[in-house]
Amino acid sequence: MSSLSPTDLQRLIAQLLVAREQLVRRPVQEILTSINRVVARFLDPSSHERQKLEIQLPLETGLSPEMIRHTLPLIFREYRATRLQSLLQHELGSPTVLDSFVAGQSGYSRVISPRLITQVLAGNLPGAGLDGVIFALVLKSATLVKTASSASSLPLHFAHALAQIDPELASCLAVVTWSGGQTTLEEKAFARADVVIASGSDRTLAAIRPQVHSQFIGYGHKVSFSVIGKEALTESLEVARQTSYDIVLFDQQGCLSPQLVYVEEGGAVSPKGFAELLGKVLAQWEKHLPRGNIPQEASIAIRRVRDEAEWQALAGKDTALYASTPGTEWTVVYEANPTFVASPLYRTVFVKPLTTFTHLDNLLDHWRPYLEAVGVAASPGRFREFAEFLGRTGVSRICPIGTMQTPPLSWRHGGRPRLADLVRWVRVEM
Repeated sequence: MSSLSPTDLQRLIAQLLVAREQLVRRPVQEILTSINRVVARFLDPSSHERQKLEIQLPLETGLSPEMIRHTLPLIFREYRATRLQSLLQHELGSPTVLDSFVAGQSGYSRVISPRLITQVLAGNLPGAGLDGVIFALVLKSATLVKTASSASSLPLHFAHALAQIDPELASCLAVVTWSGGQTTLEEKAFARADVVIASGSDRTLAAIRPQVHSQFIGYGHKVSFSVIGKEALTESLEVARQTSYDIVLFDQQGCLSPQLVYVEEGGAVSPKGFAELLGKVLAQWEKHLPRGNIPQEASIAIRRVRDEAEWQALAGKDTALYASTPGTEWTVVYEANPTFVASPLYRTVFVKPLTTFTHLDNLLDHWRPYLEAVGVAASPGRFREFAEFLGRTGVSRICPIGTMQTPPLSWRHGGRPRLADLVRWVRVEM
């Protein structure tokens, strides 16, 4: 729905709640089967749904057609029934606790799901927030989804495909949009929700939070980075390829996109040498997964980073710039100063040396509230050592480089459970 009055929205929410009364009576396995059929359509390159998205999403997101074709399977593959069932098993013990009481030690238990979950989706990535939509349906909750006005194609196509495959399940999902700041609509959207989930800038979350009088889960600004252990540099070309893949995917627009790469000194390649190699590999990716269109302000920000690097080098600082010409398709800045800095994104990355990884504790101190993920290249023994240390710095996800942008369904965004955060347990003691 592209235009809503407060009365329309109130009526829509009432319809969702009525439809939900039928949903709670259905076995969770039926729901998983229907979602699996929907997901299969989007994984099929020949399907109408997939082909429509491949046309619409480059226009909507600015990402290149090649990037959309490459990433759509990555987005949808995690929502297959087997993966969802594993997540239910992991977080709730058994999917059947959604259907009825399950016998346990000296009693019975089950979970009670929210009647209505209202979700506010960010518009920076295709597929952002789709996990929350699917989780709500799996938990048998009605869900109202408010998309960004510029990024509604994927949720709408998902809802349309669901309506064709399972109309009853689809009647518990509504996808709407309106421009920000319409407080009357926002009040209606949040008033009857048991849970409100919102993604976006810290400013967006700060505006929403006071309006919510139920459970609120917010996913705001986050940053990620990579760490390369010196022993991994014996395979420097492969490490650069994997690191660059993390940077290239989604044009570095996600919270899991590395903005800075720390390279431990003492390896087969120096940190500056790795920065040069990383630039060469990014140039190769531009041929296969070209960067999409970017806002003018982003292009200006990248030019400023490049200009600053060149001035620092001219001033005698240990700084080097490796960049595409004449455009801003990719940029690598090497700086000897190890201070953590944020990137203007769109395939712009800083490479900095690290004497020892324990120095990260001080380097990351200012950024602790914003840290999300770290991609690590290290030997198996040191990987565990890195993980023990990095986990205390504030990051929520530690993974091998090359996999930063493709997390498993069990990834705890912001360190929070995916499903267990949303339900209430009932225990009957005998």
